[in-house]
Amino acid sequence: MRYRYFLRTKLKNQLPDGIMLPSGFHVVGHVALVHLNSSLQEYSSLIGEATLTFDARIKSVAVRIGPTSGEIRRPFYEVVAGDCNTVTTHIENGVHFKLDPIRITFSGGNKRARIDIANRVEAGEKVVDMFSCVGQFALQIAKSTDALVTAIEINPEAYQFLLENIQINDLDNRVTAILGDCRDVHPVNYANRVIMGYLHNTELYLPYALDTLMQDGGVIHMHMAIQKNILKKSITEIREICNRKGFDSQIQIRKIKNYSPGVDHVVFDIGVVQA
Repeated sequence: MRYRYFLRTKLKNQLPDGIMLPSGFHVVGHVALVHLNSSLQEYSSLIGEATLTFDARIKSVAVRIGPTSGEIRRPFYEVVAGDCNTVTTHIENGVHFKLDPIRITFSGGNKRARIDIANRVEAGEKVVDMFSCVGQFALQIAKSTDALVTAIEINPEAYQFLLENIQINDLDNRVTAILGDCRDVHPVNYANRVIMGYLHNTELYLPYALDTLMQDGGVIHMHMAIQKNILKKSITEIREICNRKGFDSQIQIRKIKNYSPGVDHVVFDIGVVQA
């Protein structure tokens, strides 16, 4: 039964006629994350209690009360039903992620991208994940390949979960975690591949990613939320940044998903060699 129809049936006579109910939600571990429009906020507890009965996995329901903000990518959710303890373990492609999804951003919609990156990594590579969070990319890569992964995270809370997740998945011999701003703490002339899983103004970090690569070059996967009509301009800017760092570049673009109206979440796959 579709979620919207389920809510409409479950909450019949408890909500105004014609009100637009949500079509779905995201589940991270035992936590359901629900986005409600402004007209539904006053009914959030009703919707939360109904959601608890929709899926046996769900023990906590949280609704978004504000946008994700800041360099540490802090989401804003409020628990409206169920267990207030939202620290949970989410399993993805055999990797266990312990986190609190109402305090740390974890996008289930990026699962395919995380698995795809692991499939691109070649034997013996050294990989740097510049925005590691709780290890979404880093641990998938280390679990699936023999690569050595350096995972950098600026948010101390996410970093603590990252350390736990390295231990939980028995990857302490393959993943090195670093706390700090990737612009300040990245290794230099080290990596074959760099992951940049940060969506906003990511190009500002590209010079530091290029410094991280080995002197003869490598591959950078740069994620961005970008307006569709400026893709060509962005490619030109990326090439110019690479040139200033002494690299020639080849760039491919992959769409991950729709981010917002007129904006896509894309990955720029940037292969560079010494000019």
